[in-house]
Amino acid sequence: MGLFTEALYLGLGFAAAALGAVVALTHPGRRNILAFLLGVSAGLVGVQIFKVHIFTLLAVAWVFLPGRARNRAAFKPVAALLAAALLLASTTLLGDLVNSPTLGLQLLGLAVSAALVALTSNRKDVTAMLWGLLAVSTVGSAVGVLQVFQVIPLDLWHLHVSSIGRPTGIYPEPDWLGMFSGVGVLLSWRLSMSQPAKVALFLPNITVFVLAMARASWIALLVCIAAATVASAVHRYRGSTTAGTGPRRGRRAAIIVASVAAIVAVAAVPQLQEDVAARASTMLGTVQEDDISGQARIRQNDSLFELARSIPVYGHGLSSAGRVGVWGQIDTVGESQNNVASNWVLGMWVDGALFALPLMAFLIGLALVRVRTIPGQLLLFTLVCSLFSNAVFFPVTWLFVGLAMIAAPPNRGPLAGPRHRLEDTLVGRE
Repeated sequence: MGLFTEALYLGLGFAAAALGAVVALTHPGRRNILAFLLGVSAGLVGVQIFKVHIFTLLAVAWVFLPGRARNRAAFKPVAALLAAALLLASTTLLGDLVNSPTLGLQLLGLAVSAALVALTSNRKDVTAMLWGLLAVSTVGSAVGVLQVFQVIPLDLWHLHVSSIGRPTGIYPEPDWLGMFSGVGVLLSWRLSMSQPAKVALFLPNITVFVLAMARASWIALLVCIAAATVASAVHRYRGSTTAGTGPRRGRRAAIIVASVAAIVAVAAVPQLQEDVAARASTMLGTVQEDDISGQARIRQNDSLFELARSIPVYGHGLSSAGRVGVWGQIDTVGESQNNVASNWVLGMWVDGALFALPLMAFLIGLALVRVRTIPGQLLLFTLVCSLFSNAVFFPVTWLFVGLAMIAAPPNRGPLAGPRHRLEDTLVGRE
């Protein structure tokens, strides 16, 4: 990460923390503002204070504000989540290859943050959180666009993959920018807003979603669309209907503007079309020898399988999967710079074996059960991305977990209690 990127990233994080502290004490609308900042903090990857995510600190402060909801129906899923997280975190005390004992505490902090969001958020809170996340995702995409045009002095990556280079935006690498721009695409598409706002927010996110050349994000979006389509078809088959057209407003204009921008870009840089087509052709095909990132992931997965051949029921301990290096080398001596594997499923199995299964099942099940809702789709998108670039220990995943636990299908009653029609926000009725 360059000095400029690091300074920008840390500046955004500390500014959010400082502003959150000020408004929490002074502003009459402090609850809405802190909810917005909670969404912003979820869109930041590694901004921490004493190894604690700002997202977690804001979530704890969030509980002490007046006006919180009491989502009693969320008690059971929250209890299941905390029990599963505690079980996996306990492996840091048992495993033989633990690399960072504090990762267990970080996992518990993120799980508690998701629980607090689920138990105390009302409709306005949810809306503010999603808009905060959309705002920071769009900022990251906008920085990526300016980076491509060389307005901002950030080096572009992988000129052998893209003739114009892969932007990183405010994130450490293009894959993370691709994931967060994908989050921005989904949010700008599904949230209800005016036509000009939808165009203005959708365009930079979809542009960077393509230019980042992040294949994991492309695959995740396709999986998300397919799963949501199947779920909607089943829902219609059962005779249920939904109402409302708010989220649809501006979609046609957004598609038209994005299509025109794509035509102009291809006309200006003819090689770009070939680069995108070549990159897309490698998503499901055989990994070529010159595909460095693809070869690296294959070696990493092979090494994870090797570690998994001889593990006790509690695994090698949370963070042990991080001992697999970028090129698949296994370092069992000393301390590794990484604590997680690129593939979250294989990584958790190596870390916790049977002790990891409850948390893995909870996350996957929650995403599939809530796939018709905005948080469910976003959680599924993030989990699929994490099969290639692990974001399970990022705050954004746990914001989606918290919101998905209170998201209700539109044909059922809200889970937030009377007078809080959370499903209108979480489902994005169409």
